[in-house]
Amino acid sequence: MNRGREITKKHLRDRSGPYPVYSSQTANAGVFGFIDSYDYDFESITWTTDGAKAGSVFYHNNRKFSITTHCGLLCVRDNSPIIAKFLYYFLEKNAVGHVRQGMGNPSLASNVMSDIQIPVPPLEVQHEIVDILDRFDALVNDLSDGLPAEINARRKQYEYYRDRLLTFKKAE
Repeated sequence: MNRGREITKKHLRDRSGPYPVYSSQTANAGVFGFIDSYDYDFESITWTTDGAKAGSVFYHNNRKFSITTHCGLLCVRDNSPIIAKFLYYFLEKNAVGHVRQGMGNPSLASNVMSDIQIPVPPLEVQHEIVDILDRFDALVNDLSDGLPAEINARRKQYEYYRDRLLTFKKAE
């Protein structure tokens, strides 16, 4: 578990580059800007530590990036009993419930994040859960795959009910 470093808008202008910097915002998947260097290059989870979007969680895989001081970072160790994407899905649903609202600035500090109780089912169950949620995520968020698949499913559903509703027994 880690926090980011101070990266200002001036730093982004002066050192513009290809690597994303994640911060407390949630627009554009949390991207604050892009710089010419990176701090991290591994599968990880980041979360917004303070501000209106505190508790927002993001998953990163195979991407070089940095984070600001308004972001927390979780890395799952090799040979861990939990897989990162499962942890991401769990925290995406539950982290916001641990945000503290005191002093008018919502926050989810590292010590609070580290106290969240996470169920750890067997790895094969975690993989099944991740596979199911990844498929639903693709259906909901990927217009090129999800929308046509949803339209096709609704068309089949319509045809099924149309055929059932318009099929009558012949009078004898």
